[in-house]
Amino acid sequence: MNRFYKRYSDLIFHLLSENKWISLAQLAERTGFSKSTIWRDLEFLETVMPENWELKKHETFGVRLKKPESGTLESILREIREKNSYFHTLKLILLSDGIDISQISNEVHVSRSTAYRHLEKLQEVLKESQLRLTSSPFKVVGDEKNIRRFIMQYLDLMNFKPEAEKERLQSGDFQAALLDMISNYSVTLRTGALQRLKMIIYISNLRMSKGYFVSFPESLLDAYKDSEFFLMAKDLVHFIEKTKVPSRETQLHEILFFAIYLMNEERPTNRSQHLRYLRSRTIGEREHPFSVYLESLSTLAGFNLTDDDIFLFHIYQTFKRIYLEKELNTETLHSSMIQYLPYYEKNSLFKTLEDLGVKIFSKVPLVFKKLDILEIFTLMQAAILRRQNSHVIQAVLVCRTYYEKDYTKEVLKYHFGNRLAVSTLDSSSIELISEYEEFDLVISTDDNHSIGHLPKINVSAFPTASEMMEIRHFINDHFFKQLGLDKEMIYPYQKNDEI
Repeated sequence: MNRFYKRYSDLIFHLLSENKWISLAQLAERTGFSKSTIWRDLEFLETVMPENWELKKHETFGVRLKKPESGTLESILREIREKNSYFHTLKLILLSDGIDISQISNEVHVSRSTAYRHLEKLQEVLKESQLRLTSSPFKVVGDEKNIRRFIMQYLDLMNFKPEAEKERLQSGDFQAALLDMISNYSVTLRTGALQRLKMIIYISNLRMSKGYFVSFPESLLDAYKDSEFFLMAKDLVHFIEKTKVPSRETQLHEILFFAIYLMNEERPTNRSQHLRYLRSRTIGEREHPFSVYLESLSTLAGFNLTDDDIFLFHIYQTFKRIYLEKELNTETLHSSMIQYLPYYEKNSLFKTLEDLGVKIFSKVPLVFKKLDILEIFTLMQAAILRRQNSHVIQAVLVCRTYYEKDYTKEVLKYHFGNRLAVSTLDSSSIELISEYEEFDLVISTDDNHSIGHLPKINVSAFPTASEMMEIRHFINDHFFKQLGLDKEMIYPYQKNDEI
């Protein structure tokens, strides 16, 4: 889906990541596009820049993107999507039941030749989703579940708000009914579930209004029609477009479709109890692929990831979702991060996670899509960053006077908070440091003494930004060395050389 504006998003991503002047040659190297292509794309980007954004170009320095204080990568990408005629063409096709080239040209305000180029690109993107575009009138055809998945990705990418579509979904009533229902069934849902379920109902009604319905094997319907989630979905059947449903059997399949998404959104009501179960049963089975995969991730990270309650709780939910998608032949992943996939999939950790998934689950089999790997990648990144944020350096501060000690200690606390545990010593007592074994670092305002085997960083009586940065580098390096972890795995969150 992101291919519709990949060149523009690539440029924006690299310009915002640099946050400084960058040459066309550097942009060409990082994006894989020619300098002439980049220059044309920059000229287009200038015409769609939101208010207070500025694209500066210089013959010597290159290009720089200046954003407003509250500007984000997502806000400018959304602006580009909204002004990109590819997405307008795609919307017309997805929300209609067949449209001709004249209608596309008139509605999108592009020439017929441009409209045909859009359709050609759309055909390529649809093929990746196992769908195709018919000849005029143009409409998307293929397995109904794949079509709904594709529409979901589009709406997700376009920051779709079901509340804006009141003619198709009385969102307020639906939300109240959903909350009441899960309360009656004592079920809790994951973060963002309400918004995603609104979108599912909207898409189902949109497709049914045009006479298209999902279908599952009868064995699958029989297996789930008495389940709690099917009964929950049945309680919401009045929100499903009934006037177009040809039979009771068809309606049951549509209820099952919604029940699958409900099932995926479920979150265990008692996290502590669920974690005890995972540690005693699932992870306890040492040969289970899930256990082997977690063990491999722990080896990569340099610490036991299963000791991290947050990571373990969420990674299991991810694997549950992937398993359900395989078993039920559908897809329930929230795909808003699809636009970032091209940047993250180049990371060495991402590639390693992908290779491990293929190797360890080859006999199950469990198929990992790129977005599945991205989800696992973010969960592991969060676990490593959580570990790093709790990493504490034991430092001793050696000062010549009480006011140096008082001021310097507060400066260190201001910059590093609890990540630096500071003890203090008088410079005349510096020989006592060798008697202690708990120190990782010596920080001193007196550079006349050596400390022996311990690393030492000298700071001024009025510490400078560069001295604070030296300490910051030491803290980060100490963490990575302790775990034997490659810094490049933490992407792209390494701090810049500034306080």
